[in-house]
Amino acid sequence: MMRCGALASITALTFGGLLLWLVISGSDKTTVYTEKDFFSYHTLTQKYIENAPRITDNYYFEAHPGDGYSPSNSIIFKGATDTAALHAYLEKLGYVKQKRSLGEKEIWAKPDQLDGDLFYLYFNPTTHEIELTRVLNN
Repeated sequence: MMRCGALASITALTFGGLLLWLVISGSDKTTVYTEKDFFSYHTLTQKYIENAPRITDNYYFEAHPGDGYSPSNSIIFKGATDTAALHAYLEKLGYVKQKRSLGEKEIWAKPDQLDGDLFYLYFNPTTHEIELTRVLNN
């Protein structure tokens, strides 16, 4: 009876260590995933990206750990043509579109927290992809 408990403990520790190693070993790379990737979706998706309106049925996520830069999380919509719902969502969160941009990407910030977390919104008219990215600057 004691052997079964010890074996269960060793198995749990081994599994936990393996899981921790998998998370840590991939932490310096961009992770691309969908909502069907349960573990990635629930551990990597920031609340504001998770709650973003789904403007198409074809979308996926990217998590960027930072690697010298601020960490970020994106949702990329394929076959998209209109950013209005995402503009409304960002405005509802208290973000304002800035006059400055990052290349073709719109920058959205809270007026009282210009050095705080930002959103980038980018529409590619050639590929019909829209990318909403939240960058953590804290």
